[in-house]
Amino acid sequence: MTTVRCSDSAPLRRQRGLTLVELLVGLALGLVVAAALLTLFANASIQGQNLNRTSVQVEIGRYVSELLTEDVRLAGFYGELPNSGATYATPDPCVAAANPVGALNWSSVPFTLPAPVRGYAPGAPGCLAALSRRAGTDAIAIRRVASETTSVAALPAGNEQFYVQYSFCETDPAAVKMVFSKTAADFTLKNRACTAANSLRAYVSRIYYVTDCNRCGVGGDTVPTLKRLDVVGNALVETALAEGVEHLRVEYGFDNDGNGSADEYLTAEGAAAAVPAKDWTNVMTVKAHFITRSLNKASGSGLATEQTFDLGGTGQLVVAADGYTRRAYTTVVRLINPSSAREIQ
Repeated sequence: MTTVRCSDSAPLRRQRGLTLVELLVGLALGLVVAAALLTLFANASIQGQNLNRTSVQVEIGRYVSELLTEDVRLAGFYGELPNSGATYATPDPCVAAANPVGALNWSSVPFTLPAPVRGYAPGAPGCLAALSRRAGTDAIAIRRVASETTSVAALPAGNEQFYVQYSFCETDPAAVKMVFSKTAADFTLKNRACTAANSLRAYVSRIYYVTDCNRCGVGGDTVPTLKRLDVVGNALVETALAEGVEHLRVEYGFDNDGNGSADEYLTAEGAAAAVPAKDWTNVMTVKAHFITRSLNKASGSGLATEQTFDLGGTGQLVVAADGYTRRAYTTVVRLINPSSAREIQ
């Protein structure tokens, strides 16, 4: 029997580490996997940001559409005041301090009421010139009274807000059917029971327009914003409504035959140039076109290219590629009060 010793056999090979080539290959593969994961996460982050950007734009568009719809729909609402046989005028929406309706006859028949809407082309009305009004955009003035009522007793001391009070009492002076004032002592018309002062409705006069900034002035921003200028007491008060609204153009549906339906749509410029000039009291429908812009620049290729928007009868708008994404919206609103009054005649 022959005994084999370890020293007589081939030396055993044991794994004691990696060679330099194996180490480099492993590192390279690890870097490839890490780069792929980072790219995946980056793309997911970009897509998430773009989705959020789109969601914000859609929400802004929905909000602006509902806002304009609700306010335009109520234009020309003058509460219990009968508008049969009434005439209309277009008081300056920039006047607040003295009397926001000027010399209109609101107190006796036949009434002269403020026109429900009035369109303004770029550059008008004058009070918007100092408010960073965005060039090439329209403005629309809306007039009505508030849908909610208040009591004379609820008026604060030193009240500056104008209110309308109607007469429901048969014993009130026949010549005075309505009071338009800001002084509590002037509201003497009675309710249906003729036992107390009738309720009041606040007068609403406002202008919608677009500016180049949300916070304007020194230290401000450059975010285009839809704003509103309200007659509040004896002052004009500006309110920012929606950031990212970059453009506003409006068409007005004029009723030419008195049946309460729009027969033709004109811009503010078209109405002013018509011969004879179109009467703003014949507007039965408003068609608003507006464009929203993302609040920050888009990420990824092909998302912020040159865009052309068709804004109905107001023409087209071409916007150069500047890194922002945009969406166009159109909303059509019927003025319920003036159109319904004509339909039932």
